[in-house]
Amino acid sequence: MLAGAGIVLLVAAGAVAAGTGTLARLASSGASASASPSPAAADLTTAKVERRTMHTTADLTGSLGYEGSRPVIAGSAGTVTSLPAPGTVIGRGGVLYELDGRVRPRLLFGDRPMWRPLGPGMSDGADVLQLEQNLKALGYAPKAMKVNRHWDAKTTEAVKRWQKATGRTRDGTLDGSDLAFLPGAVRVATQQAALGSMAGPGTPILGATTDRRVVTLDLSASRQSLVKPGQPVTVELPGGATVPGHVRSVGRVATAGENGAPTTVPVTIDIDAGATLPDLDAAPVTVHVVTEQRDDVLAVPVNALLALLEGGYAVEVTAADGSHRYVGVATGLFEDGLVQVTGDGLAAGDLVVVPR
Repeated sequence: MLAGAGIVLLVAAGAVAAGTGTLARLASSGASASASPSPAAADLTTAKVERRTMHTTADLTGSLGYEGSRPVIAGSAGTVTSLPAPGTVIGRGGVLYELDGRVRPRLLFGDRPMWRPLGPGMSDGADVLQLEQNLKALGYAPKAMKVNRHWDAKTTEAVKRWQKATGRTRDGTLDGSDLAFLPGAVRVATQQAALGSMAGPGTPILGATTDRRVVTLDLSASRQSLVKPGQPVTVELPGGATVPGHVRSVGRVATAGENGAPTTVPVTIDIDAGATLPDLDAAPVTVHVVTEQRDDVLAVPVNALLALLEGGYAVEVTAADGSHRYVGVATGLFEDGLVQVTGDGLAAGDLVVVPR
């Protein structure tokens, strides 16, 4: 409690006029601030003291886009007769492009590219394992087929089932005209071959990315301590909507800036599942990172603070009977127009005066 005799001058924080309300009368009359009725109380507005979690944040500039680059190249020769439109997402088993009006290679998932024909009698290898994994995932594997690096009769049976379902000759053999292995689903970014052009094995057909959307940013190396893998963040999209995300990785190799720009490290942020994102290939975003958090603290509107001429702050607490008292407070974090405060006798639910 602050007695009137000890108050040299009180000024509302944030440039609120010092002569308004009870404070000027107390300062001029020397009246006690201990539960004295406030004749101006009816002319003042109040806000409740809240108990809440407070944060401070740093805002980082990033870019929302599709992750990675996965070029699609021709596995056989022919004339390009059909291409998927940019923006098309092609999943496991989907058609990648068309040659000669009939050759339609399908996408299968695998880290190793198609590098040899596949069929009975071939040597064991990771490409056989990839093929069998895909045939099982697509539902063409017989129950007795073992998924391994070895080609056997069950593998041939599974291939023939897939060939029948996709309109191919059921001979149990496969080559680059039938399929392409890529690490996962792709999203068409560009058409790199023109309709009617001739393609051969190795000709770029499509420029593609993954179908996964991420936020990337180049973070000044001096601010690297702000983020760490697994840390939750909030991503503000164009238009102001926000979605939750988590830091996936923070690069360990710094890149020197040009023309005096700071040295940076790359940061990748995953958007949490279920978030609604704009239908844009790329967009600038702001990443809000919590740098400090304090739980279960008291907070009042910033403009409830009264700056003491001799230093420090107070708040004016009003009671239901119209009386009031001044409580000296120490301030902490600021967030969304609120400030963390601590003061003897101040409790959640108390009403503090705020200027109109």
